[in-house]
Amino acid sequence: MPAKIYFILYIGTLVAISTMKSYEPLLIVLALLALISGRSVFSIARRSFILVALFSLFITLSYSFTLYLRDESFWHYFLTVNLRSFDMVFLTLLFSRKVNIYEAVAFSKDLSFLLILSVSKIMTMQRAFADYTDALKSRTLKKPTRNQIYDYLGSAIAGFLDKNIRESKENFEAMKSRGFSV
Repeated sequence: MPAKIYFILYIGTLVAISTMKSYEPLLIVLALLALISGRSVFSIARRSFILVALFSLFITLSYSFTLYLRDESFWHYFLTVNLRSFDMVFLTLLFSRKVNIYEAVAFSKDLSFLLILSVSKIMTMQRAFADYTDALKSRTLKKPTRNQIYDYLGSAIAGFLDKNIRESKENFEAMKSRGFSV
């Protein structure tokens, strides 16, 4: 099957998952995705769990806590939102593992361009993270103290934000000059 058809199926499945309002069908979807993924089920599930745990920590736990304080049932909300997120992340990781994304969006010049912009942005951020990590290692002879780590994290976050803002402005100008209406 061509990558374009997989891409259409992927988008359709994402939309279908996002409309499910109960955790029971989401469990069925997860079981189907696990069957499709074959041997890579555990590595995809582990990565999905890490990503959803970050989301859950900030979003669903705070909302669930609010529901709990109001004496409302929060388990259904908590399970549904997290399973939906898990299914969508699992599907995305499975899709990116099985399908060449560049071939999948090759039918559209605009999508191909946006994909290349996104990938270049990710690679730039990975390189910047490696640079910050190397800088911390090269500037400390012994294991850094907690304060040094906090200072490093603050500098790294500020550097990432500054770099992101500068590059976003450049990307905006580049897209505008190529005819994208943003």
